[in-house]
Amino acid sequence: MSLTVWLGAALLLVLDQTTKQLVRARLAEGQAVALGPFRIRRLTNARRPGGWWLLAAVAIVSLILVEISPLFHGRAAQAGLGMALGGALGNVVDVRRGGVLDWVDLRVWPVFNVADTGIVLGAGLVLWNVG
Repeated sequence: MSLTVWLGAALLLVLDQTTKQLVRARLAEGQAVALGPFRIRRLTNARRPGGWWLLAAVAIVSLILVEISPLFHGRAAQAGLGMALGGALGNVVDVRRGGVLDWVDLRVWPVFNVADTGIVLGAGLVLWNVG
Protein backbone atom coordinates (compact mmCIF):
# COMPACT_ATOMS: atom_id res chain seq x y z
CA MET A 1 0.00 0.00 0.00
CA SER A 2 1.30 3.41 -0.93
CA LEU A 3 2.63 5.78 1.71
CA THR A 4 0.69 8.55 -0.08
CA VAL A 5 -2.61 6.71 0.50
CA TRP A 6 -1.88 6.06 4.17
CA LEU A 7 -0.59 9.58 4.82
CA GLY A 8 -3.65 11.13 3.14
CA ALA A 9 -6.00 8.90 5.13
CA ALA A 10 -4.25 9.60 8.43
CA LEU A 11 -4.16 13.37 7.93
CA LEU A 12 -7.81 13.53 6.93
CA LEU A 13 -8.87 11.31 9.83
CA VAL A 14 -6.95 13.39 12.38
CA LEU A 15 -8.28 16.69 10.98
CA ASP A 16 -11.84 15.35 10.94
CA GLN A 17 -11.78 13.98 14.47
CA THR A 18 -10.01 17.07 15.86
CA THR A 19 -12.58 19.45 14.40
CA LYS A 20 -15.45 17.28 15.63
CA GLN A 21 -13.95 17.18 19.13
CA LEU A 22 -13.70 20.98 19.15
CA VAL A 23 -17.35 21.25 18.12
CA ARG A 24 -18.42 18.71 20.77
CA ALA A 25 -16.52 20.63 23.45
CA ARG A 26 -17.97 24.05 22.57
CA LEU A 27 -21.51 23.55 21.26
CA ALA A 28 -24.58 21.72 22.51
CA GLU A 29 -26.58 19.60 20.08
CA GLY A 30 -28.42 21.90 17.65
CA GLN A 31 -26.54 25.02 18.78
CA ALA A 32 -25.07 27.27 16.05
CA VAL A 33 -22.52 30.07 15.96
CA ALA A 34 -22.24 32.49 13.04
CA LEU A 35 -18.84 32.64 11.39
CA GLY A 36 -18.84 35.06 8.49
CA PRO A 37 -21.06 33.88 5.64
CA PHE A 38 -21.64 30.45 7.17
CA ARG A 39 -22.08 29.04 10.63
CA ILE A 40 -20.85 26.23 12.80
CA ARG A 41 -23.85 24.15 13.80
CA ARG A 42 -23.67 20.93 15.79
CA LEU A 43 -25.94 18.22 14.44
CA THR A 44 -25.62 14.53 15.14
CA ASN A 45 -27.05 12.51 12.30
CA ALA A 46 -27.98 9.07 13.62
CA ARG A 47 -29.77 8.11 10.39
CA ARG A 48 -26.59 7.80 8.27
CA PRO A 49 -24.79 4.81 9.84
CA GLY A 50 -25.66 2.02 7.37
CA GLY A 51 -24.47 3.98 4.36
CA TRP A 52 -21.12 4.76 5.99
CA TRP A 53 -20.36 1.10 6.62
CA LEU A 54 -20.97 0.48 2.93
CA LEU A 55 -18.75 3.44 2.04
CA ALA A 56 -15.98 2.08 4.27
CA ALA A 57 -16.22 -1.28 2.48
CA VAL A 58 -16.02 0.48 -0.89
CA ALA A 59 -12.98 2.42 0.30
CA ILE A 60 -11.22 -0.79 1.33
CA VAL A 61 -11.99 -2.39 -2.04
CA SER A 62 -10.65 0.76 -3.71
CA LEU A 63 -7.38 0.40 -1.83
CA ILE A 64 -7.06 -3.16 -3.06
CA LEU A 65 -7.61 -1.88 -6.60
CA VAL A 66 -4.68 0.51 -6.11
CA GLU A 67 -2.45 -2.47 -5.61
CA ILE A 68 -3.62 -4.44 -8.64
CA SER A 69 -4.40 -1.72 -11.21
CA PRO A 70 -1.81 0.57 -12.81
CA LEU A 71 -4.56 3.19 -13.33
CA PHE A 72 -4.26 4.25 -9.69
CA HIS A 73 -0.50 4.45 -9.41
CA GLY A 74 -0.28 8.22 -9.86
CA ARG A 75 0.49 10.17 -6.70
CA ALA A 76 -2.55 12.48 -7.02
CA ALA A 77 -4.94 9.52 -7.50
CA GLN A 78 -3.42 7.83 -4.46
CA ALA A 79 -3.74 11.02 -2.39
CA GLY A 80 -7.41 11.20 -3.40
CA LEU A 81 -7.96 7.60 -2.36
CA GLY A 82 -6.31 8.37 0.96
CA MET A 83 -8.57 11.38 1.52
CA ALA A 84 -11.67 9.33 0.72
CA LEU A 85 -10.52 6.51 3.01
CA GLY A 86 -9.74 8.94 5.86
CA GLY A 87 -13.16 10.54 5.46
CA ALA A 88 -14.94 7.19 5.47
CA LEU A 89 -13.04 6.13 8.58
CA GLY A 90 -13.83 9.44 10.29
CA ASN A 91 -17.54 8.89 9.82
CA VAL A 92 -17.26 5.23 10.87
CA VAL A 93 -15.65 6.39 14.14
CA ASP A 94 -18.66 8.66 14.66
CA VAL A 95 -21.10 5.84 13.93
CA ARG A 96 -19.53 3.89 16.77
CA ARG A 97 -20.28 6.92 18.99
CA GLY A 98 -23.96 6.86 18.07
CA GLY A 99 -24.16 9.11 15.00
CA VAL A 100 -22.16 11.18 12.56
CA LEU A 101 -21.40 14.68 13.83
CA ASP A 102 -21.96 17.33 11.16
CA TRP A 103 -21.02 20.95 11.77
CA VAL A 104 -20.30 22.97 8.59
CA ASP A 105 -23.49 24.89 7.76
CA LEU A 106 -23.30 26.87 4.52
CA ARG A 107 -27.04 27.65 4.87
CA VAL A 108 -27.65 26.59 1.25
CA TRP A 109 -26.56 22.95 1.57
CA PRO A 110 -27.16 20.22 4.14
CA VAL A 111 -24.83 20.41 7.14
CA PHE A 112 -21.65 18.34 6.63
CA ASN A 113 -18.19 17.75 8.13
CA VAL A 114 -14.52 17.45 7.19
CA ALA A 115 -14.89 13.70 6.55
CA ASP A 116 -17.64 14.32 4.00
CA THR A 117 -15.46 16.93 2.31
CA GLY A 118 -12.54 14.49 2.17
CA ILE A 119 -14.71 11.80 0.60
CA VAL A 120 -16.07 14.11 -2.10
CA LEU A 121 -12.80 15.92 -2.88
CA GLY A 122 -10.81 12.68 -2.69
CA ALA A 123 -13.13 10.91 -5.12
CA GLY A 124 -12.95 13.92 -7.45
CA LEU A 125 -9.15 13.91 -7.29
CA VAL A 126 -9.09 10.21 -8.11
CA LEU A 127 -11.41 10.61 -11.08
CA TRP A 128 -9.48 13.63 -12.36
CA ASN A 129 -6.12 11.85 -12.14
CA VAL A 130 -6.83 8.21 -12.85
CA GLY A 131 -4.72 6.88 -15.66
